[in-house]
Formats: sequence, C-alpha cells, structure tokens
Amino acid sequence: MRRFIALTFVLLLLAGSTLPTHAQPASPHVGNSRIPKLPPVMTTYEVYVGGIHFLTAEILFQEEADKYKTHMHAHTAGYLYKLLKWDDNVSSSGRIKGSKLQPISYQSVDTWRDKPKTTELVFDGKGNIKANFDPPNTDKNRETVSDEQKQGALDPVTALLQMLAHVAVNQDCNVSVPVFDGKRRFDLNGEDKGVETVDEKDYGVYSGAARLCAVDFNMIAGEWKDREKNKFWEKENGEKGRDAFHIWLASLAPNVPELPVRLESESAWGPIIGHLANWHYATPEEIKDSGSK
Repeated sequence: MRRFIALTFVLLLLAGSTLPTHAQPASPHVGNSRIPKLPPVMTTYEVYVGGIHFLTAEILFQEEADKYKTHMHAHTAGYLYKLLKWDDNVSSSGRIKGSKLQPISYQSVDTWRDKPKTTELVFDGKGNIKANFDPPNTDKNRETVSDEQKQGALDPVTALLQMLAHVAVNQDCNVSVPVFDGKRRFDLNGEDKGVETVDEKDYGVYSGAARLCAVDFNMIAGEWKDREKNKFWEKENGEKGRDAFHIWLASLAPNVPELPVRLESESAWGPIIGHLANWHYATPEEIKDSGSK
C-alpha cells in the first residue's frame, strides 16, 4: 500500500498543474499580479510504473470568487483494481490573493481494500498547520516535524498550484515552495528547462511544443529512519533522495490554460510515466458529484 500512497504524489503533481497559466503581470510587482478566472476544468491522467498501467486519476479544478477548490479521485487501473483495490480521494481548498494561494483545508481519504485512512490538514491563516488522522497515526521510527518547520508550508495540492501560479506570472518554473503533507516536510524546487517537443503518437492527447519543468525534492523532516519503508524517496540506484520529476506543460486550445501533458521520473520500481488522457470543461453534474465525495 505504501507504493500507492507514494504514487498519489505523482498524481498530485498533475493535479496541481490545472491552474491557469496564461496570466500576465499587471505590474512589475509580482505580488500585485492576479491569476485569471478559469471555468471548472476536468482532466484525466494515466500513470505507468515499470511499463505497467498502474493508476488512473480524474482531477477537477474550480475557481470562484477568489477561492479555489481541487478534487482528485485516483485508483488502481483496469484489472489491477480487482487484484489491488485502492482508491484515494484528495481535496484542497483555499483563497486566492493576487498571485498567492492560501490554503484553508486539505483532506486525503486513502482506501485500501475497503479500509479508509483519512488525513486532514487545517490551516489557521497565521502559518500554523494542524494534522488530524483517522484512525490515529501509529507510525514509528519516523523523524518528527516541528511546528517551526511546518510554519508557512502549503499542502501538497496548493503547493503545486502555487508553482503554476509562478509560471503564470513569471513565465518560468524557477521557484521553491514549502510543503507539509501531514507527516513529511519538504521543499519542491522547480527549474525551467525551456521548450521541447512532445510526441504522443501512442498515448495521450497532445503532440507538439511544450514547456519542460524539472521538479526536485528537498526533504526537511519527517523521513522514515528505516530505508526499506522509503522507496519513493529513494533514487533508482538506491541512493537517498528522489529523482526529479520532469513535467511538460502545453495549451490544448487557444482559450485553455497550459496543462501538464506528460510526466516522467525514475524510481526504485522502474520508470514512472504519466500522460494526459482526456480533458474537458467540467459539467454541473461533475461539480456536484465532487462536492459529495
């Protein structure tokens, strides 16, 4: 099950990237720039691990009255769902102030073989974060994350949205964002790699020029002390640390913001490859259904 939990973060990298990325600075001051309004967007991504179709995710992003909300339903794909039944419903909400996102709440309901585990993060608006677990967290042999280390961090979804807000305003991926997922505190460090051509002849719905962003991880606290429990945060050659994710962003239509169209990384389980399989403006029914999950 730890593999699924780790791979959820791969899908969150995709979830975070549904933020509009056509914003232009309203003034030379980045803090005064605003993220443009965006109709609700629904995207579907497929993720392969070691050549096996492993996960599917449906992701909804909503923006209304200077507030945002993202919901993702991820699950094991195809026949694997019968053998390894796993679902994860992840939601995040908060406020939009100029080019900055301020989280209010985050929830992940991770269900392995009909046994749910819920993680909730509550933000007090002053930089403090409280994590709640149901059932209670019983992890042992893990580093402790202090209140000082959590101060000002964002939940995983909001952190990725914030990275895309930086892309929108600055037209590059060169940004660092602090993240707290309830157990780990780490930084996401983005680096702009310019424009490349994506060729999706067999998979995905996009082919053409795309912005390439490399996203690296810097663990601050909350690491497993037992390396055997830490495969996601281990490089392909077994070294401590996580190989960078490479994400390609592109606009699919003149009035559609840049979306991630492909994601690649190495892991202890083999290559991780994700691609955009479908997208559309969300229907009222889809928005209603997401609110009930």
